[in-house]
Amino acid sequence: MIPPLSFPGVRISLIIATKGRPAVLAAALESSARALPPDGEVIVVDGDPERSAEPVVAELRSRYPDLTALYISSESGASLQRNMGIDAAGGEVLVFIDDDCTFEPGVFEALIAPYRDPTVVGATGRIEESHSDRLGTNPHSRLRWLLVGGGRQGQMSSFGFRRPIVDLERARDVEYMPGTLMSARREVAAEVRFDEQLTNYSLGEDDDFSYRVSRRGRIRYEPSAVVHHRRLGSRQMDRRKLDRLRVINLTYLFRKNFPQTLRARAGFAAMLVILCVHRVLNREWSGLYGLLEGIRHVRRSGPWHPGSPA
Repeated sequence: MIPPLSFPGVRISLIIATKGRPAVLAAALESSARALPPDGEVIVVDGDPERSAEPVVAELRSRYPDLTALYISSESGASLQRNMGIDAAGGEVLVFIDDDCTFEPGVFEALIAPYRDPTVVGATGRIEESHSDRLGTNPHSRLRWLLVGGGRQGQMSSFGFRRPIVDLERARDVEYMPGTLMSARREVAAEVRFDEQLTNYSLGEDDDFSYRVSRRGRIRYEPSAVVHHRRLGSRQMDRRKLDRLRVINLTYLFRKNFPQTLRARAGFAAMLVILCVHRVLNREWSGLYGLLEGIRHVRRSGPWHPGSPA
């Protein structure tokens, strides 16, 4: 049985996995220090062998002496780093964000409110981020929702793809949380953990973690919990490598978490085709080559795991 949380002063542990972006991290920590309720703690897990985040955390402590700020050096890998944050956390609710995020006032109060209901094990909020003018890049578009087959917004399809939230102003139960803003009761997070077979960039680790959390209870989407996301990570990665990894990890997670019915497999294959068509329409040839390489890798590899060279 999951123990009840103490209110109103439920303690939050904010976990930030970072690597080699001290200036970006500094902005996130400054925003965190201003937004966290009393007794909250910040845990920075640094995947940079040069420990570039350590002086940033030290500087934060010097300016906010009442804030608990922990620094942990780690090997690189979002899943591994987030698990190390879980192990170090002392809060009742763990909040995970990317290092290129800042917060609106009251975000943590809005995020924690659903946990008063003992059936709620996770919560996320509204992500404000810029999108290019390219076709199909808005994650909340009705077109994207229709392409996945419609259905309940915020749920996962039977073939492992997100059903987008189109009506952003409405609170609802969901089955996934974007890695930009995830939270879970500490006991649940410690049991579920992030899949460390998803190495390095760990693409898809947020869907995997949050979907498995949703099997333990309810996850709430709260539109009044707002974060701003600069989306620096995906912009800096090689598009061909990123899309190759996208196919490999999506296939692994589909096989891991969803029944392999004929209909589900057909839906998954159709979505890979749609991704390829999207790259063609936007003239993203490197992305198209990456998708095709990922499909070829998955078809040829037989028994495999996502840590295979990408």
